[in-house]
Amino acid sequence: MQRLSIIFLMSAALVATSACATKKFVRNTVTASSDALSARIDTTEGEIKETRDTLDKKVTAVDGRVTALDTKTTEGLTSVRGDVQKVSTDVQGVNTRTTQAQSTADRAVSNTTALDQKFQVRNAYDVSGEKTVQFKFDSAALDKQYTSVLDEVAASVTQNPNAIIVLEGRTDSIGDKNYNVRLGERRIEAVRRYLAVDKGVPVYKIHEISLGSEKPVAENKTKDGREKNRAVTMTIMVPKADANVASRNE
Repeated sequence: MQRLSIIFLMSAALVATSACATKKFVRNTVTASSDALSARIDTTEGEIKETRDTLDKKVTAVDGRVTALDTKTTEGLTSVRGDVQKVSTDVQGVNTRTTQAQSTADRAVSNTTALDQKFQVRNAYDVSGEKTVQFKFDSAALDKQYTSVLDEVAASVTQNPNAIIVLEGRTDSIGDKNYNVRLGERRIEAVRRYLAVDKGVPVYKIHEISLGSEKPVAENKTKDGREKNRAVTMTIMVPKADANVASRNE
């Protein structure tokens, strides 16, 4: 009996010792697993952070490229709008110049028609005298040296109630034809203003037409010829009846 008790006690001791060893083993195993898991978690978090940082850098780089692309696109659109606006302005300018040129041409035709209408009985007129006032290049300013010539013309027209004066504005052949027509008109206006305002010639006695560079009085190939064409020719005309009376009186 005593022997059995001893055996039982030894078995219990062995069981207890085995149980303690098992608990320690389990504890150690769990601790090791926990440490390994924690290490893996730390490693994973590090990898996640590194991946996030890399993604952030890539996103930032992409944002930068997108911003640069937006800027270039905006600049390109602005440039295109500017080019379109410039083209539109140029087209408007061309249209304006075309309209002005057409207006000038129409005015020249109208002046010619009006002059022809006024002189439907031009065969009933004789030329009483002709004078010329010359102008400097691209200028419509009257030169004072021609004051005496203008005064003489004004006196001839005012002394004869039936006399009229025809002003023909001319230019040299340099430059645009339409511009030259307008320049001829400005030169006529300078002469007409002097005759009507300064010398009192009735405006209904003054008839004018701008010929521009057409029908030159001299060759435009030489300097002297071009200078002669920069002029307003003043032709004094009187009815033939008056001319015949004057001839008999003489």
